[in-house]
Amino acid sequence: MPVDTVIMGAGLGGSVSTPAYQSPIYRKRRMKIFQRMALPLLTAILLQAPTLAADTPKEPFKINGKPVPKVIATVNGTDISSEFLEREMTAFELMSSQQGKEIKSGSQDKIAHKILEKEIDEELIYQQARLAGVQVPSEIILKEIKNIESQFPSPGLFDRALAMQHLTRGKLREKIERQLVAEKYLRQVLVPKIKVDELSPEKYYENNKDTFMKQKMYDVSHIFVSTLDPSSQGNAGDPAMQEKAKRILDGINKGASDKINTVLQKLKKGEDFGKLAKEFSEDEGTSDNGGSLGTLLPQTTIPDIAGEMELLALGEASGVIKSSFGYHIIKLNNIVPSELAPYEQVKADILNLLLVQETEKLKEELLTDFKKTAKIKRFIK
Repeated sequence: MPVDTVIMGAGLGGSVSTPAYQSPIYRKRRMKIFQRMALPLLTAILLQAPTLAADTPKEPFKINGKPVPKVIATVNGTDISSEFLEREMTAFELMSSQQGKEIKSGSQDKIAHKILEKEIDEELIYQQARLAGVQVPSEIILKEIKNIESQFPSPGLFDRALAMQHLTRGKLREKIERQLVAEKYLRQVLVPKIKVDELSPEKYYENNKDTFMKQKMYDVSHIFVSTLDPSSQGNAGDPAMQEKAKRILDGINKGASDKINTVLQKLKKGEDFGKLAKEFSEDEGTSDNGGSLGTLLPQTTIPDIAGEMELLALGEASGVIKSSFGYHIIKLNNIVPSELAPYEQVKADILNLLLVQETEKLKEELLTDFKKTAKIKRFIK
């Protein structure tokens, strides 16, 4: 396994989480150690930007109500601008909103300082990379830009997303170039220092076995009949139209209730669940397969279904379950018990994690050395 490919994920790319036995069906998501994180994250942020109003008037940039100076720091004479900080704060707010995380009132200054310190670190690395003569070919930078742009329906929407992030195509190119140059430099400097033979993945496995436990899973099938949300009737100003819309919606939902209860009665008479799923279920993705949902973890399943499937005996079908999507009847086909993942199965993931941890440690040591001689001034408190 080439060590330098791991550095791609550890150099400038964001946080590294605690390890786990990795797969969508286990406790935590698979760590994609070999995937560079900075550019995919940038893409995700840009894809969120078009959802905002494009013509929102631009106001002076403030943090917790206080104006921000045009230059917020200097690193060996190179300015870090408030424009950068505003762009990164906007990106942070977008990603937090996407993840359902609330930014506490008055916490902007703490967020801003974390962003600034990260940028100071990256500027130091970039400056050293330039002193070392590290370069990235233009065609690689352009390829990265095209990869991002290709995820947008049109060039116009891509430009709009850039504008919402206070970016131009030129600034985006500069941002990507800096990331790639810094990553290349880190590979060149850190790879020779990593001693793979001293990482001890087996020892890590023995000391963290609870991390590699596969959770109990439930093999479930369902029959689904959709309903309509009462809010979908709209807010027509005419009371007569509102009443008409309500009658239509109530009629549709009554039909759904009658349909699912008909299925329930057929099941009670001993009719085959799979055949009934093919005939009655409105989940097109599973009906042809007898309603099979595959193996599920309770915490990644609709709560209404999760609670019920944990109570069922093998081979047993539930009664009618009501969720926000409609009506369900589920059947428990099998239970996959909790067990420890074998070492050989997780060895590569552990080694990846240890390589990233070692890389982060070496990177911090490198930055500590840079800061001993660097001239750094900060202009925000």
